[in-house]
Order: sequence, then C-alpha cells, then structure tokens
Amino acid sequence: MKKIIATCAAVLFCAAATSFAACGDEGESTTLSVFAPDGAPALSVARLYECELSEKFDVNIVDANTIQVYVTGENALADIAILPVNAAVKLLGTGENYKMLGTVTHGNLYILKKSSGEEITTANLSALVGKTVGVINLANVPGLTFKAILADNGLEFNELKDGAAVAADKVNLKAVEATEAVPSNADCDYFIVPEPAASTKVSATGGALSFAGDLQELYEGGNGYPQAVAVAKTSVSDADISAFIDTFDDTLEWLLDEDTSSETIVTAVNSLMYKDDYKSTLTATTLTKTVIENSGIGFVSATESKAAVMAYMTKINAVSPSGFGTPSDEFFYTAK
Repeated sequence: MKKIIATCAAVLFCAAATSFAACGDEGESTTLSVFAPDGAPALSVARLYECELSEKFDVNIVDANTIQVYVTGENALADIAILPVNAAVKLLGTGENYKMLGTVTHGNLYILKKSSGEEITTANLSALVGKTVGVINLANVPGLTFKAILADNGLEFNELKDGAAVAADKVNLKAVEATEAVPSNADCDYFIVPEPAASTKVSATGGALSFAGDLQELYEGGNGYPQAVAVAKTSVSDADISAFIDTFDDTLEWLLDEDTSSETIVTAVNSLMYKDDYKSTLTATTLTKTVIENSGIGFVSATESKAAVMAYMTKINAVSPSGFGTPSDEFFYTAK
C-alpha cells in the first residue's frame, strides 16, 4: 500500500505528531487497521497518512459499496472502521464484536432542481407532491433519509419500480445512477445527490442544475442526522480508541485550513487506497472548502449521539421494506 506524501503540511504535521504514542494493553506499540469508504468518511481520516499516526493507524480507503466486507467474517480485517449507520446496526448492532465509538458524518445530501424547479424547505415540502425525485442510492441512506423526512411531514411517497405509474397525489421516487442525474433526464423533476457530486453537477451543468434544498435542514430540527459512524473491535484498548478519537478534530481543522490545498487532501486520500489500482472519486477541482463543509464531518461520541442514532434507526426502519434492526445498549462504546 502506498503511504507517500511530501508537502509542507506533512512536515508540520509530523512535528506535531512526534509526541503521539498510543499503546496496547501491555504497553507495546500496536498498529491498527482502519477501513473507511471513499467520499466524506475518507476525508475524516485523510490526515492520518504520514509519520507516527500512519504507523499507529494503517488507514485503508475502499470502494463505498464494499465496506461491510471488512467488518464481517470470523477474521474481520478492520480493527476500526467507518461505515453507514444502518449497515453498522444491521451487521454489528449486538455489540458482541464491535462497539460504536461515535458519529463521524452528519449528512451530505442535497436536492438539485432544474431551472423550472422551486426552492424546497420544510414550509413548502408539499411542492414535491406529483413530482418525480431521482435519488442516487434510493435503497440506502439517501433514499431512506428522504423517505423519513417525507413521513415526518405527513407526505406519502410512491416508488417508481415494477411498472408503477407516477402518482399525482404522492412524491414519486425513482432510483437513478449518478450519471442519470442530469438536466436532460425528462423522467425526473428533482434529484437527491450527495456532496461532492452535487457541487460537481451544478458546476458542470452551468447552473442548469442548481441547489434546491438541504436534507440536513429538512431533517427534524435542522442539525443533520447520524450518517456514518466509527466502530472498533471489542479487543481494541481504551487507550487506542481514545487516540483515534482525538484525531478527528485535528483532521477537520486541517481540512478546512485555507493553507491545506484540495490537491494535498486528494493526494492524501489516494495514498491511503487499500488497492493501488483504485482511485478516489474525490477530485482536486471540485473539493472546495464549501464542499468539505457540506460533507457534514464532525465526531460526536457514542454517548452523546446514542439518542440520535436510536431515533434515526426508528425512522428509517419504519420506511424500509426489510428494516435494519435496533442496536443494543452494548453496541454503544463507553470508556472504562
């Protein structure tokens, strides 16, 4: 795996990291395998690419569609992982093998409109009734979150699958690929797209697609929702967990620092790829500070985010055809 970056930021970071020395239960230095999906979760660990932190935390960025592979099986590869909260609850919610350390991202989903569309807020969410909204990843967090928002506001939805016709009295939802979220798609009036793809599409279309709404603002009180969470094997020591948690605030500060270029960040992410032939979907031309802010990155401990996770799971279980279960109390990590 590649672990190479040579920038001024890296040099400064190394100097700051020289005092870092997390150890295992027996006082010996340990290296922990960290797996995170590409995208906003990858940004949350992007600074752990260099010097002593890379010696302590062997970070591996993987395709978002494969993250569950690394936390399942008898010999799961990930000591620590970041994954969508619904997947974490479904796969690990008993707390037997992994504990949830906290919430890492709090939503990066936005509604895009065509030139004839309206701005969408909680006050006029009903403007979507009779319209068709194309959702990237309808079956997972984006679609589930939007369905939960509609349900909370007393709006019915109609999934356009298995030959279903557009309903005039419901919000119509259509599963789309990222390449289908374009102004020329006559089947959809609006789209739900995550950052940084949302900003990329607005820029690439010259404004033919523009921002119409913010799902983080539309969800409950407007403070976002638990989207991706960090988990650790029950065998990971409290000291190592504390050391890992302590990296998040510094990483976010580094990401938003005007002296940290987008090129530096994307190069860092690409240096952490688990497979050398995989390249991040993040690009230097689109990863602006606004996009990073829109990615909802910010660590909130399991203790502080437990109620939000439980509430979110209740909401998405209610709109999911199969459900993801409910996490046990043992799933939520508390330091001993």
